[in-house]
Parts: sequence; C-alpha cells; structure tokens
Amino acid sequence: MARFLKKYDQTAGKPPGSLIFVGQQKTDEPCLRIIDYGDSTLRDEVIRDADVLAPCLTSKTTSWLNVDGLHVPEVMARVGAAFSIPPLILEDIVNTGHRPKMDESPDLVFITLKMLSINEDHDRILSEQLSFVLTGRCLITFQEQPGDVFEPVRERIRHQSGKLRQRGPDYLLYALLDCVFENYLKVIEILGDRIEAFDEDLLDAPDPELLEEINVYRREMAFVRRAVRPAREIALKLAKTENELVSDEINPYLRDLEDMAEQVAEAVETYREMLNDHLNSYNMAVANRLNDVMKFLTIFATIFIPLSFLAGLYGMNFEFMPELKMRYGYFFLLGGMACVAVGMLLYFKKRKWI
Repeated sequence: MARFLKKYDQTAGKPPGSLIFVGQQKTDEPCLRIIDYGDSTLRDEVIRDADVLAPCLTSKTTSWLNVDGLHVPEVMARVGAAFSIPPLILEDIVNTGHRPKMDESPDLVFITLKMLSINEDHDRILSEQLSFVLTGRCLITFQEQPGDVFEPVRERIRHQSGKLRQRGPDYLLYALLDCVFENYLKVIEILGDRIEAFDEDLLDAPDPELLEEINVYRREMAFVRRAVRPAREIALKLAKTENELVSDEINPYLRDLEDMAEQVAEAVETYREMLNDHLNSYNMAVANRLNDVMKFLTIFATIFIPLSFLAGLYGMNFEFMPELKMRYGYFFLLGGMACVAVGMLLYFKKRKWI
C-alpha cells in the first residue's frame, strides 16, 4: 500500500459518514481500555462491550478510553453512539490515510495526526493514524494497533505523579500530544545522527551506495515532513482555541506544545536542507573525480603528442636520413623523448596545471 496516499477504492460513491476502514489492518480484534481517575480513585481495565461506556459521560472523574483497532465498523459505531461522535468524524477516524487536522464544536474537539516510529535498521519510518476526541469529562483515543508512546502518561496516572490526577481531560490531551511531539523529536534525532555522518563519508568515499543511502533518507525525511507540518498547524490552532472544553489553565502548556511543534518543524527542514546539500556535495565530488581523471588523461595525451611526432618522424621510410646512420642514434632519440616529457611536466607544474 502506498505510504504517501492510501487507496480510496472502497469509499468511492459511498455517502458521507460511511464507516469504511481505509488502510491496512494491523490487529485481529479491537481492544477497548478505559482509565478512569480522580484525586483518590483509579480504574484501569479492558472492556469487551462499548455499550457500558455511557456512565463515563456523567462521571465527575476523568475518563480516558483508548481503542486499538479501527477496522470493525460495529465497534466504531457503538463507541461513536456512546459519546455522540458525529458520523463525519468517525469516517475520518477509520480513514488511516487522512491528513492530520483539528476540528472543534461546542460539544467536542477532534484531532487526528500521525504517530511515528522507526525500524531496527533506522532507515524506514513507520506511521500510525492517531485520533483524539475530547468531550466533557472524557478523552477518547483511537489507534490502529496496540503499542504507543503513552506509557509514561499511564505511569504518571498510576503513581499520582505530576498534575494529571488533579486536572481534567484537556490536560490529559495536552500530555498525550506532548508525548507524540517528543517522539517526533526522537525519530528525527535518530535520522539526524546518520544524516550528519554523511559529511565524513562524502569526503572519504562518495560511491554509488552512499548516493542510494542519501536518497533513502531524503525519502524518509519527506515522509516525516508530511506528518509533522500539519501536526504543527494543529498545535498552533489548539494553542489559540477558545473552546470551553479547553480551559484557560492549560494555555501555558499549550504554548509550550506550540514551541515544541516549531522545534520539530525546524529540525525537519534543517535535515532536509542538509540532505540536499549532501546530494550537491556528492555530485560535486563525482564531478571533481571525473575532472581529475580527465586532467590526467589530457596531460598524458599532451606529453605523448611530441613523442609521437618524433617517433613518426624517424619512422618514415626515407633512405637518406642522416640520423639513421648514427651509432647511438636510437639512444639519443630515447633521451630526447625523455627530456621532452620531463620538460613538459616541469612546465605544467610551473603553470600550476598539475
């Protein structure tokens, strides 16, 4: 499946709001996990039936529902019905190729973006659709598969560290987005270590394998940029929102998230420029190597021009050539050729041609 654009064959001609999963199925069965917490209460459990979620809407505690697996329309419909999520938003959630964006209304705030990871060889970026729905006292997150970057937040909730247990779901939304952007920086840092190492490789051995590797990282950085740029727009929009679901108390934290988003975007652009510079440097190194070869061949050919003339002159089949009768004429000719070659090399060096 294409990385930059998902296939939309299944959604062609369907009415708006249709729950049609677009993407690659990454888990067998959806998993719903609810974390409900307050100052002195904590409930963390996996639930089997989405119909039992209705009490979360009226609870005075903060509820975080995480859904792993977006490919079963019935489960998504029941979750949407329990939290009054509009069909158009549910359609965006199950479309894993959707561009990151933020929508808001008086009843909810919806955010969808990409969660990035990197393979073991550090040469391919993996992405996963991640969606947030903030409604009243609840925050619902939707992921394609189990496994995420939110475990530090869960640890803070379990151990009552920080302000999470005293704050509402809007602060939880900030904490999760903070993890996502910190992970962006981590992924970019891993790519950046290799990109910066290209400088020495370009000086030592600008071979075709290095060019291929540069192109691989250019492609991966373009993939990261496609996820990071709209995510930055989300952070900017969230920091300026006046939605009542986002309290004024977390504005300083949202501005900090905005600064981190700017840092992520700047890092991506910096490394993209470095890769372009590396590509130009590689082309220059190859061109310089070719110029050195051409310079050698030109000097070699230039030196042999007068030597070929002398060899051709005395190779003419004339009977009366005075030098042909000289006892040591052959050695004189070789010596003359050597003097001509050395003299030309000294002249080239004096003119700084070599």
